[in-house]
Amino acid sequence: MKKSLFLFLVLIITNSIAQKKPVAEITKLVTRPQVEAPLTFLSADEMRGRDTGSRELDIAANYIASVFRQVGLKELAGAPGYSQPVSLVKAVPVASATLRFGSESLTFKDQFIVVDGARSSWSGECVYVGYGTPEEMPADINGKMVLSLAGSKEAGNAQAIFSASSEKFKRVKAAGGAGLIEFFVTTPFPWPSLVSFFTGNPRTTVKKDGAEIPRIWMKEVDLAGFKEIKEKKTGTVSVTVERPDATSIPSRNIVGVVEGTDPVLKKEYLVVSAHYDHVGVGAKKANDSIYNGARDNALGTVAMMTAAKYFAQFPAKRSIIFMALTGEEKGLLGSAWYAEHPLIPLNQTVFNMDCDGAGYNDKSVVTIIGLERTSAEAHIAKACEAFGLKATKDPVPEQNLYERSDNYNFAVKGVPAIDFAPGVKAFDAELMKYYHQPADEVGSLDFEYLVLFYRAFIYANQLIANAPQAPFWKPGDKFEPTGKALYKK
Repeated sequence: MKKSLFLFLVLIITNSIAQKKPVAEITKLVTRPQVEAPLTFLSADEMRGRDTGSRELDIAANYIASVFRQVGLKELAGAPGYSQPVSLVKAVPVASATLRFGSESLTFKDQFIVVDGARSSWSGECVYVGYGTPEEMPADINGKMVLSLAGSKEAGNAQAIFSASSEKFKRVKAAGGAGLIEFFVTTPFPWPSLVSFFTGNPRTTVKKDGAEIPRIWMKEVDLAGFKEIKEKKTGTVSVTVERPDATSIPSRNIVGVVEGTDPVLKKEYLVVSAHYDHVGVGAKKANDSIYNGARDNALGTVAMMTAAKYFAQFPAKRSIIFMALTGEEKGLLGSAWYAEHPLIPLNQTVFNMDCDGAGYNDKSVVTIIGLERTSAEAHIAKACEAFGLKATKDPVPEQNLYERSDNYNFAVKGVPAIDFAPGVKAFDAELMKYYHQPADEVGSLDFEYLVLFYRAFIYANQLIANAPQAPFWKPGDKFEPTGKALYKK
Protein backbone atom coordinates (compact mmCIF):
# COMPACT_ATOMS: atom_id res chain seq x y z
CA MET A 1 0.00 0.00 0.00
CA LYS A 2 2.79 2.40 0.96
CA LYS A 3 4.68 1.53 -2.21
CA SER A 4 1.59 2.29 -4.34
CA LEU A 5 1.16 5.65 -2.59
CA PHE A 6 4.83 6.46 -3.16
CA LEU A 7 4.60 5.65 -6.88
CA PHE A 8 1.42 7.75 -7.16
CA LEU A 9 3.17 10.74 -5.55
CA VAL A 10 6.18 10.28 -7.84
CA LEU A 11 3.87 10.30 -10.86
CA ILE A 12 2.18 13.53 -9.68
CA ILE A 13 5.51 15.22 -9.03
CA THR A 14 6.93 14.06 -12.38
CA ASN A 15 3.92 15.36 -14.27
CA SER A 16 4.04 18.64 -12.36
CA ILE A 17 7.68 19.16 -13.31
CA ALA A 18 6.97 18.24 -16.93
CA GLN A 19 4.13 20.75 -17.04
CA LYS A 20 6.71 23.46 -16.31
CA LYS A 21 8.71 22.36 -19.37
CA PRO A 22 5.95 21.90 -21.95
CA VAL A 23 8.03 22.71 -25.02
CA ALA A 24 10.53 19.97 -24.14
CA GLU A 25 7.80 17.43 -23.37
CA ILE A 26 5.83 18.25 -26.52
CA THR A 27 9.01 17.95 -28.59
CA LYS A 28 9.69 14.53 -27.06
CA LEU A 29 6.16 13.28 -27.73
CA VAL A 30 5.56 14.63 -31.24
CA THR A 31 7.92 12.86 -33.62
CA ARG A 32 7.54 11.81 -37.23
CA PRO A 33 6.81 8.12 -36.47
CA GLN A 34 4.18 9.11 -33.91
CA VAL A 35 2.19 11.16 -36.43
CA GLU A 36 3.03 9.45 -39.70
CA ALA A 37 1.50 6.11 -38.69
CA PRO A 38 -2.06 7.38 -37.97
CA LEU A 39 -1.93 9.73 -40.97
CA THR A 40 -0.96 6.82 -43.22
CA PHE A 41 -3.79 4.67 -41.88
CA LEU A 42 -6.52 7.31 -42.18
CA SER A 43 -5.57 8.34 -45.72
CA ALA A 44 -4.79 4.87 -47.09
CA ASP A 45 -6.45 3.74 -50.34
CA GLU A 46 -8.24 1.05 -48.34
CA MET A 47 -10.14 3.84 -46.51
CA ARG A 48 -11.60 4.93 -49.87
CA GLY A 49 -11.74 8.61 -49.00
CA ARG A 50 -13.78 8.22 -45.76
CA ASP A 51 -17.06 9.40 -47.23
CA THR A 52 -19.85 10.22 -44.76
CA GLY A 53 -22.07 7.20 -44.21
CA SER A 54 -19.50 4.77 -45.62
CA ARG A 55 -18.16 1.62 -44.01
CA GLU A 56 -14.69 3.13 -44.21
CA LEU A 57 -15.68 6.20 -42.19
CA ASP A 58 -17.06 3.82 -39.57
CA ILE A 59 -13.67 2.07 -39.49
CA ALA A 60 -11.99 5.46 -38.99
CA ALA A 61 -14.41 6.22 -36.14
CA ASN A 62 -13.59 2.91 -34.42
CA TYR A 63 -9.88 3.59 -34.82
CA ILE A 64 -10.12 7.06 -33.26
CA ALA A 65 -12.24 5.71 -30.40
CA SER A 66 -9.65 2.98 -29.78
CA VAL A 67 -6.92 5.63 -29.49
CA PHE A 68 -9.05 7.55 -26.98
CA ARG A 69 -9.53 4.36 -24.99
CA GLN A 70 -5.83 3.46 -25.18
CA VAL A 71 -4.62 6.79 -23.82
CA GLY A 72 -7.26 6.91 -21.09
CA LEU A 73 -9.74 9.59 -22.13
CA LYS A 74 -12.99 9.55 -20.18
CA GLU A 75 -16.35 9.05 -21.81
CA LEU A 76 -19.07 11.69 -21.61
CA ALA A 77 -22.74 11.05 -20.91
CA GLY A 78 -24.48 10.82 -24.27
CA ALA A 79 -21.43 9.33 -25.98
CA PRO A 80 -21.03 5.72 -24.79
CA GLY A 81 -17.89 4.14 -26.16
CA TYR A 82 -16.87 7.71 -27.15
CA SER A 83 -19.59 7.73 -29.84
CA GLN A 84 -22.18 10.51 -30.05
CA PRO A 85 -24.83 9.37 -32.56
CA VAL A 86 -25.51 11.98 -35.24
CA SER A 87 -28.84 11.78 -37.07
CA LEU A 88 -28.16 12.35 -40.75
CA VAL A 89 -30.42 11.73 -43.72
CA LYS A 90 -29.96 11.44 -47.47
CA ALA A 91 -32.46 13.82 -49.00
CA VAL A 92 -33.61 13.12 -52.53
CA PRO A 93 -33.92 16.32 -54.59
CA VAL A 94 -37.32 17.90 -55.09
CA ALA A 95 -39.05 16.27 -58.07
CA SER A 96 -41.41 19.15 -58.79
CA ALA A 97 -42.71 22.31 -57.13
CA THR A 98 -45.03 25.22 -57.75
CA LEU A 99 -44.76 28.83 -56.60
CA ARG A 100 -47.55 31.35 -57.18
CA PHE A 101 -47.87 35.02 -56.28
CA GLY A 102 -51.62 35.57 -56.36
CA SER A 103 -52.72 33.83 -59.56
CA GLU A 104 -49.36 34.09 -61.36
CA SER A 105 -46.92 31.16 -61.46
CA LEU A 106 -43.14 30.79 -61.66
CA THR A 107 -41.41 27.94 -63.47
CA PHE A 108 -39.57 25.41 -61.31
CA LYS A 109 -35.82 25.33 -62.04
CA ASP A 110 -35.95 28.13 -64.61
CA GLN A 111 -37.10 30.73 -62.09
CA PHE A 112 -36.94 29.12 -58.64
CA ILE A 113 -35.50 26.17 -56.72
CA VAL A 114 -36.28 24.55 -53.37
CA VAL A 115 -33.24 24.69 -51.07
CA ASP A 116 -34.92 23.09 -48.03
CA GLY A 117 -38.26 21.54 -47.20
CA ALA A 118 -40.18 18.29 -47.23
CA ARG A 119 -43.30 17.40 -49.22
CA SER A 120 -45.88 20.11 -48.49
CA SER A 121 -48.70 22.28 -49.80
CA TRP A 122 -49.34 25.74 -48.38
CA SER A 123 -51.26 28.91 -49.26
CA GLY A 124 -51.66 32.11 -47.29
CA GLU A 125 -50.26 35.49 -46.32
CA CYS A 126 -46.73 36.52 -47.30
CA VAL A 127 -44.80 39.42 -45.75
CA TYR A 128 -41.83 41.25 -47.31
CA VAL A 129 -38.95 41.96 -44.89
CA GLY A 130 -36.10 43.47 -46.95
CA TYR A 131 -32.96 41.48 -46.11
CA GLY A 132 -34.72 39.95 -43.13
CA THR A 133 -32.28 41.13 -40.47
CA PRO A 134 -33.52 40.78 -36.87
CA GLU A 135 -34.31 44.51 -36.96
CA GLU A 136 -36.30 44.22 -40.21
CA MET A 137 -38.23 41.10 -39.28
CA PRO A 138 -41.80 41.82 -38.05
CA ALA A 139 -42.62 40.80 -34.50
CA ASP A 140 -45.31 38.38 -35.68
CA ILE A 141 -44.57 36.12 -38.64
CA ASN A 142 -46.23 33.05 -37.14
CA GLY A 143 -47.99 31.12 -39.89
CA LYS A 144 -46.84 33.54 -42.60
CA MET A 145 -44.52 33.06 -45.56
CA VAL A 146 -41.52 35.42 -45.46
CA LEU A 147 -40.21 37.07 -48.65
CA SER A 148 -36.75 38.67 -48.55
CA LEU A 149 -33.74 39.64 -50.59
CA ALA A 150 -31.25 36.77 -50.83
CA GLY A 151 -28.55 36.50 -48.18
CA SER A 152 -27.57 39.77 -46.51
CA LYS A 153 -26.37 43.21 -47.54
CA GLU A 154 -22.78 42.27 -46.60
CA ALA A 155 -22.72 38.84 -48.29
CA GLY A 156 -20.62 39.08 -51.43
CA ASN A 157 -20.16 35.50 -52.56
CA ALA A 158 -22.00 32.19 -52.67
CA GLN A 159 -20.70 30.92 -49.32
CA ALA A 160 -21.56 34.15 -47.48
CA ILE A 161 -25.01 34.28 -49.09
CA PHE A 162 -25.77 30.69 -48.14
CA SER A 163 -24.57 31.24 -44.54
CA ALA A 164 -26.69 34.39 -44.18
CA SER A 165 -29.66 32.61 -45.72
CA SER A 166 -29.29 29.66 -43.34
CA GLU A 167 -29.22 31.92 -40.28
CA LYS A 168 -32.28 33.80 -41.56
CA PHE A 169 -34.10 30.52 -42.21
CA LYS A 170 -33.43 29.41 -38.61
CA ARG A 171 -34.93 32.67 -37.30
CA VAL A 172 -38.00 32.27 -39.50
CA LYS A 173 -38.52 28.68 -38.37
CA ALA A 174 -38.01 29.58 -34.69
CA ALA A 175 -40.63 32.33 -34.99
CA GLY A 176 -43.19 29.95 -36.47
CA GLY A 177 -42.97 31.21 -40.05
CA ALA A 178 -44.51 29.08 -42.79
CA GLY A 179 -41.35 29.29 -44.92
CA LEU A 180 -38.76 31.58 -46.50
CA ILE A 181 -38.62 32.79 -50.09
CA GLU A 182 -35.47 34.71 -51.05
CA PHE A 183 -35.02 36.43 -54.39
CA PHE A 184 -31.90 37.50 -56.28
CA VAL A 185 -31.77 40.88 -57.96
CA THR A 186 -28.53 39.70 -59.57
CA THR A 187 -26.97 36.27 -59.01
CA PRO A 188 -23.25 36.17 -58.11
CA PHE A 189 -23.03 32.66 -59.56
CA PRO A 190 -24.43 30.90 -62.65
CA TRP A 191 -28.09 29.98 -62.09
CA PRO A 192 -27.73 26.63 -63.96
CA SER A 193 -24.98 25.60 -61.50
CA LEU A 194 -27.25 26.43 -58.58
CA VAL A 195 -30.09 24.44 -60.13
CA SER A 196 -27.78 21.49 -60.75
CA PHE A 197 -26.52 21.52 -57.14
CA PHE A 198 -29.98 21.55 -55.53
CA THR A 199 -31.83 19.34 -58.01
CA GLY A 200 -29.08 16.90 -59.02
CA ASN A 201 -27.77 14.14 -56.75
CA PRO A 202 -29.17 13.31 -53.29
CA ARG A 203 -27.69 15.43 -50.49
CA THR A 204 -26.67 14.36 -47.00
CA THR A 205 -27.96 16.65 -44.28
CA VAL A 206 -28.84 16.75 -40.59
CA LYS A 207 -32.25 15.33 -39.72
CA LYS A 208 -34.52 18.24 -38.93
CA ASP A 209 -36.60 18.46 -35.77
CA GLY A 210 -40.28 19.25 -36.33
CA ALA A 211 -41.94 20.23 -39.60
CA GLU A 212 -39.64 20.92 -42.56
CA ILE A 213 -40.89 24.24 -43.89
CA PRO A 214 -39.83 25.30 -47.41
CA ARG A 215 -36.86 27.55 -48.19
CA ILE A 216 -36.97 28.80 -51.77
CA TRP A 217 -34.49 30.77 -53.87
CA MET A 218 -35.87 32.58 -56.90
CA LYS A 219 -34.93 35.12 -59.52
CA GLU A 220 -36.54 38.55 -59.33
CA VAL A 221 -39.58 38.40 -61.64
CA ASP A 222 -41.90 40.84 -63.39
CA LEU A 223 -45.13 39.59 -61.85
CA ALA A 224 -47.85 41.83 -60.47
CA GLY A 225 -48.38 39.71 -57.34
CA PHE A 226 -44.65 39.73 -56.55
CA LYS A 227 -44.40 43.52 -57.04
CA GLU A 228 -47.44 44.06 -54.84
CA ILE A 229 -45.89 42.17 -51.91
CA LYS A 230 -42.69 44.22 -52.21
CA GLU A 231 -44.60 47.51 -52.36
CA LYS A 232 -47.34 46.82 -49.80
CA LYS A 233 -45.20 44.50 -47.63
CA THR A 234 -47.94 41.88 -47.77
CA GLY A 235 -49.86 39.70 -50.22
CA THR A 236 -50.74 36.07 -50.93
CA VAL A 237 -48.52 33.17 -51.96
CA SER A 238 -49.03 29.47 -52.56
CA VAL A 239 -46.30 26.82 -52.53
CA THR A 240 -46.32 23.09 -53.21
CA VAL A 241 -43.31 20.79 -52.94
CA GLU A 242 -43.18 17.19 -54.20
CA ARG A 243 -40.33 15.24 -52.68
CA PRO A 244 -39.70 11.58 -51.74
CA ASP A 245 -39.02 10.85 -48.07
CA ALA A 246 -35.41 11.04 -46.91
CA THR A 247 -33.48 7.93 -45.80
CA SER A 248 -31.48 7.74 -42.57
CA ILE A 249 -27.67 7.58 -42.60
CA PRO A 250 -26.01 6.32 -39.41
CA SER A 251 -23.05 8.44 -38.36
CA ARG A 252 -21.30 9.64 -35.21
CA ASN A 253 -18.96 12.12 -33.64
CA ILE A 254 -16.16 10.58 -31.57
CA VAL A 255 -15.81 12.43 -28.27
CA GLY A 256 -13.65 11.99 -25.16
CA VAL A 257 -12.50 14.22 -22.32
CA VAL A 258 -9.48 14.83 -20.10
CA GLU A 259 -10.58 16.34 -16.80
CA GLY A 260 -8.78 19.48 -15.68
CA THR A 261 -6.57 19.62 -12.60
CA ASP A 262 -7.73 22.94 -11.15
CA PRO A 263 -10.72 22.57 -8.80
CA VAL A 264 -12.36 25.70 -10.25
CA LEU A 265 -11.11 25.88 -13.85
CA LYS A 266 -11.87 22.22 -14.56
CA LYS A 267 -15.54 23.25 -14.79
CA GLU A 268 -14.58 25.16 -17.95
CA TYR A 269 -14.04 23.17 -21.14
CA LEU A 270 -11.84 23.68 -24.16
CA VAL A 271 -12.99 21.79 -27.28
CA VAL A 272 -10.24 20.51 -29.57
CA SER A 273 -11.86 19.34 -32.79
CA ALA A 274 -11.21 18.11 -36.32
CA HIS A 275 -13.43 16.48 -38.93
CA TYR A 276 -12.45 12.95 -39.92
CA ASP A 277 -14.58 12.54 -43.06
CA HIS A 278 -13.55 13.34 -46.63
CA VAL A 279 -15.24 13.12 -50.04
CA GLY A 280 -14.85 9.42 -50.88
CA VAL A 281 -14.37 8.03 -54.38
CA GLY A 282 -14.97 10.31 -57.37
CA ALA A 283 -14.01 11.09 -60.93
CA LYS A 284 -10.84 9.35 -62.08
CA LYS A 285 -7.83 11.64 -62.54
CA ALA A 286 -4.44 10.28 -63.65
CA ASN A 287 -5.79 6.73 -63.17
CA ASP A 288 -6.77 7.41 -59.56
CA SER A 289 -10.34 7.82 -58.28
CA ILE A 290 -9.74 7.64 -54.50
CA TYR A 291 -9.75 11.07 -52.86
CA ASN A 292 -7.58 10.13 -49.88
CA GLY A 293 -7.89 13.38 -47.91
CA ALA A 294 -4.46 13.35 -46.26
CA ARG A 295 -4.44 17.15 -45.91
CA ASP A 296 -8.20 17.50 -45.58
CA ASN A 297 -8.51 16.29 -42.98
CA ALA A 298 -6.52 13.29 -41.81
CA LEU A 299 -3.90 15.92 -41.01
CA GLY A 300 -6.25 17.71 -38.61
CA THR A 301 -7.59 14.48 -37.13
CA VAL A 302 -4.06 13.41 -36.24
CA ALA A 303 -3.42 16.83 -34.67
CA MET A 304 -6.45 16.32 -32.42
CA MET A 305 -5.49 12.71 -31.58
CA THR A 306 -1.89 13.65 -30.81
CA ALA A 307 -3.09 16.43 -28.52
CA ALA A 308 -5.32 13.89 -26.77
CA LYS A 309 -2.30 11.66 -26.14
CA TYR A 310 -0.34 14.58 -24.70
CA PHE A 311 -3.05 15.92 -22.39
CA ALA A 312 -3.98 12.44 -21.18
CA GLN A 313 -0.41 12.32 -19.86
CA PHE A 314 -0.15 15.97 -18.83
CA PRO A 315 -3.62 17.32 -17.97
CA ALA A 316 -4.17 21.07 -18.07
CA LYS A 317 -6.02 23.19 -15.52
CA ARG A 318 -9.15 23.33 -17.65
CA SER A 319 -10.92 20.23 -18.89
CA ILE A 320 -10.43 19.45 -22.58
CA ILE A 321 -12.91 17.71 -24.87
CA PHE A 322 -11.41 15.98 -27.91
CA MET A 323 -13.79 15.64 -30.81
CA ALA A 324 -13.63 13.96 -34.23
CA LEU A 325 -16.53 15.36 -36.23
CA THR A 326 -18.48 13.66 -39.00
CA GLY A 327 -20.02 15.14 -42.13
CA GLU A 328 -17.98 18.34 -42.43
CA GLU A 329 -17.63 17.90 -46.17
CA LYS A 330 -21.42 17.62 -46.45
CA GLY A 331 -21.99 21.01 -44.80
CA LEU A 332 -20.41 21.06 -41.29
CA LEU A 333 -23.00 18.51 -40.19
CA GLY A 334 -21.28 16.87 -37.21
CA SER A 335 -20.49 20.20 -35.55
CA ALA A 336 -23.98 21.51 -36.34
CA TRP A 337 -25.41 18.48 -34.55
CA TYR A 338 -23.09 18.90 -31.56
CA ALA A 339 -23.90 22.61 -31.28
CA GLU A 340 -27.58 21.71 -30.98
CA HIS A 341 -26.94 18.63 -28.78
CA PRO A 342 -23.87 19.51 -26.67
CA LEU A 343 -22.58 16.90 -24.23
CA ILE A 344 -21.35 19.69 -21.93
CA PRO A 345 -23.40 22.91 -21.69
CA LEU A 346 -22.10 25.48 -24.16
CA ASN A 347 -21.87 28.12 -21.44
CA GLN A 348 -19.17 25.93 -19.86
CA THR A 349 -17.39 25.58 -23.20
CA VAL A 350 -14.97 28.50 -23.25
CA PHE A 351 -13.12 27.93 -26.54
CA ASN A 352 -13.04 25.78 -29.65
CA MET A 353 -9.79 25.15 -31.49
CA ASP A 354 -10.61 23.34 -34.70
CA CYS A 355 -7.91 21.92 -36.96
CA ASP A 356 -8.85 21.89 -40.64
CA GLY A 357 -7.42 23.15 -43.90
CA ALA A 358 -7.10 22.83 -47.63
CA GLY A 359 -3.38 22.10 -47.48
CA TYR A 360 -0.32 24.33 -47.32
CA ASN A 361 1.97 26.38 -49.55
CA ASP A 362 3.94 28.32 -46.91
CA LYS A 363 5.88 26.13 -44.48
CA SER A 364 7.15 29.05 -42.40
CA VAL A 365 3.73 29.87 -40.98
CA VAL A 366 0.56 28.53 -39.43
CA THR A 367 -2.61 30.10 -40.80
CA ILE A 368 -5.11 30.86 -38.06
CA ILE A 369 -8.54 31.54 -39.48
CA GLY A 370 -10.02 33.96 -36.96
CA LEU A 371 -6.69 34.76 -35.26
CA GLU A 372 -7.54 38.44 -34.78
CA ARG A 373 -11.07 37.76 -33.51
CA THR A 374 -10.38 36.44 -30.00
CA SER A 375 -8.14 37.21 -27.05
CA ALA A 376 -6.39 33.85 -27.59
CA GLU A 377 -4.27 35.52 -30.29
CA ALA A 378 -1.24 36.09 -28.03
CA HIS A 379 -1.24 32.48 -26.78
CA ILE A 380 -1.42 31.12 -30.31
CA ALA A 381 1.36 33.42 -31.56
CA LYS A 382 3.60 32.38 -28.64
CA ALA A 383 3.00 28.68 -29.30
CA CYS A 384 3.88 28.96 -32.97
CA GLU A 385 6.97 31.04 -32.27
CA ALA A 386 8.22 28.41 -29.79
CA PHE A 387 8.60 26.00 -32.71
CA GLY A 388 10.00 28.42 -35.27
CA LEU A 389 6.71 29.20 -36.98
CA LYS A 390 4.69 32.39 -37.30
CA ALA A 391 0.96 32.63 -36.66
CA THR A 392 -0.69 34.54 -39.51
CA LYS A 393 -4.30 35.47 -40.10
CA ASP A 394 -6.50 34.50 -43.03
CA PRO A 395 -4.75 35.62 -46.27
CA VAL A 396 -7.89 35.18 -48.42
CA PRO A 397 -10.83 36.65 -46.49
CA GLU A 398 -12.85 36.76 -49.70
CA GLN A 399 -12.99 32.94 -49.55
CA ASN A 400 -15.00 33.09 -46.29
CA LEU A 401 -12.91 30.30 -44.80
CA TYR A 402 -14.10 31.05 -41.26
CA GLU A 403 -17.61 30.00 -42.24
CA ARG A 404 -16.38 26.89 -44.04
CA SER A 405 -14.99 24.85 -41.13
CA ASP A 406 -16.52 23.37 -37.98
CA ASN A 407 -15.38 26.26 -35.77
CA TYR A 408 -18.23 28.28 -37.29
CA ASN A 409 -20.97 26.24 -35.62
CA PHE A 410 -19.43 26.97 -32.22
CA ALA A 411 -19.01 30.65 -33.07
CA VAL A 412 -22.66 31.17 -34.01
CA LYS A 413 -23.57 29.93 -30.53
CA GLY A 414 -21.21 32.50 -28.98
CA VAL A 415 -18.27 30.20 -28.18
CA PRO A 416 -14.93 31.84 -29.18
CA ALA A 417 -13.55 29.64 -31.95
CA ILE A 418 -10.73 29.56 -34.49
CA ASP A 419 -9.41 27.24 -37.18
CA PHE A 420 -5.75 26.24 -36.72
CA ALA A 421 -4.68 25.44 -40.29
CA PRO A 422 -1.44 24.71 -42.20
CA GLY A 423 0.31 27.69 -43.78
CA VAL A 424 -1.46 29.29 -46.74
CA LYS A 425 -0.23 32.35 -48.63
CA ALA A 426 -2.79 32.16 -51.46
CA PHE A 427 -5.26 29.81 -53.12
CA ASP A 428 -2.82 29.08 -55.94
CA ALA A 429 -2.01 26.12 -58.18
CA GLU A 430 0.30 24.61 -55.56
CA LEU A 431 -2.59 24.42 -53.11
CA MET A 432 -5.30 23.40 -55.56
CA LYS A 433 -3.16 20.55 -56.89
CA TYR A 434 -4.12 18.63 -53.74
CA TYR A 435 -7.36 20.23 -52.48
CA HIS A 436 -10.12 17.63 -52.93
CA GLN A 437 -7.98 15.76 -55.44
CA PRO A 438 -6.80 12.12 -55.66
CA ALA A 439 -3.23 13.45 -55.39
CA ASP A 440 -3.79 14.32 -51.72
CA GLU A 441 -1.97 11.25 -50.42
CA VAL A 442 0.27 10.79 -47.41
CA GLY A 443 3.38 10.36 -49.56
CA SER A 444 3.09 13.98 -50.72
CA LEU A 445 3.29 15.45 -47.19
CA ASP A 446 6.26 17.28 -45.69
CA PHE A 447 6.59 15.71 -42.25
CA GLU A 448 9.38 18.02 -41.16
CA TYR A 449 6.87 20.86 -41.36
CA LEU A 450 3.97 18.85 -39.97
CA VAL A 451 5.89 17.86 -36.83
CA LEU A 452 6.46 21.55 -36.04
CA PHE A 453 2.83 22.32 -36.87
CA TYR A 454 1.57 19.60 -34.50
CA ARG A 455 3.87 20.74 -31.70
CA ALA A 456 2.63 24.33 -32.02
CA PHE A 457 -0.97 23.10 -32.05
CA ILE A 458 -0.57 21.23 -28.76
CA TYR A 459 1.29 24.09 -27.08
CA ALA A 460 -1.36 26.62 -28.14
CA ASN A 461 -4.04 24.47 -26.56
CA GLN A 462 -2.01 24.11 -23.39
CA LEU A 463 -1.46 27.86 -23.03
CA ILE A 464 -5.19 28.50 -23.44
CA ALA A 465 -6.21 25.65 -21.15
CA ASN A 466 -3.89 26.88 -18.38
CA ALA A 467 -4.48 30.63 -18.71
CA PRO A 468 -6.05 32.34 -15.67
CA GLN A 469 -8.65 34.01 -17.91
CA ALA A 470 -10.65 32.19 -20.57
CA PRO A 471 -10.43 33.66 -24.09
CA PHE A 472 -13.26 35.81 -25.39
CA TRP A 473 -14.28 37.66 -28.53
CA LYS A 474 -12.47 40.92 -29.12
CA PRO A 475 -14.60 44.06 -28.79
CA GLY A 476 -16.70 44.72 -31.86
CA ASP A 477 -16.56 41.19 -33.23
CA LYS A 478 -19.70 39.96 -34.93
CA PHE A 479 -20.15 37.23 -32.31
CA GLU A 480 -19.35 39.31 -29.23
CA PRO A 481 -23.02 40.01 -28.36
CA THR A 482 -23.93 36.32 -28.72
CA GLY A 483 -20.95 35.38 -26.52
CA LYS A 484 -21.98 37.86 -23.84
CA ALA A 485 -25.48 36.41 -23.84
CA LEU A 486 -24.13 32.83 -23.66
CA TYR A 487 -21.80 33.51 -20.72
CA LYS A 488 -24.06 36.21 -19.18
CA LYS A 489 -21.24 38.79 -19.25
